[in-house]
Formats: sequence, structure tokens, C-alpha cells
Amino acid sequence: MMWSRGLVILAVSALFGMVAADAQDASETYKSVYAGWKWWHVYCFRCHGQDAVGSTLGPSLIDPNAKMALAAFLKKVKNGNPDKGMQAWDKLLDDKQITQLYDYVRARADKVLPPGRPDEVGPNGGPWSPPDGWSPTKTEK
Repeated sequence: MMWSRGLVILAVSALFGMVAADAQDASETYKSVYAGWKWWHVYCFRCHGQDAVGSTLGPSLIDPNAKMALAAFLKKVKNGNPDKGMQAWDKLLDDKQITQLYDYVRARADKVLPPGRPDEVGPNGGPWSPPDGWSPTKTEK
């Protein structure tokens, strides 16, 4: 089979386009997880513990049996759980920020993000990289 130069260029361009799109997706996932980690340390860690492992005030959010879909997580965080002592966060956090929190918690629950700062737990103490194909919403129950 003989390939024309134009077809080869088109095929190579498509391949590099897919690699660039995957890299962009991973970069956006990293940014969201890192932002979620920052929100976590402003609002959530006091009750749910360092690295989302839980404390005497709030449950672990990395228990694989207790994973929530994004919609349920948004509702729970916005409305709180007054019966269990969790306040509503809808006045301080918007949907994007809560989704970033979800991405961080989901990365911890899926065991793809080790404990610690996402910008320090990757190779050689550098930034963490999401595993190929992983995204918080792709792994929802």
C-alpha cells in the first residue's frame, strides 16, 4: 500500500493531536485535583482529617465503599448534613469549587493520589500526574 505524503501528514497530525488532547486532559485533571486539595485544607480537613482519612469529627471520605457520584457530593456539600453536624457550604463554595473538592477526594479514594501535596507527591518529589485514562467522573459508581 502506498501512502501519499498528505495522508501521512494527516495521520501524524491526528496522532499528535490525540497526544496533546490527552496531555491537556491530564493537565486539567491535575489542576482541578490540586485546587480541590487547597480547598480541602481551607474548609474540610478540620473535620474529615488530613488527606481525607477522617477524624473523630467527620468520616473518612476515601473509603471505597462510601464513594459518591458527583451529583450526590455536590448536594451533600451544598446542603450539609445537619443531623451529623456538617454545615452547609453553599454560601462559601460554588459548584466549580465543590467539583474540585470532589476531584481531590475521588483521587484519594481511587488510590491514584498518595497522601500529601499534589505538587510534591509525584516522581522525584515533583507534581503528581493522573494515571492515563483516569478522571474522577469516569470512575463514578
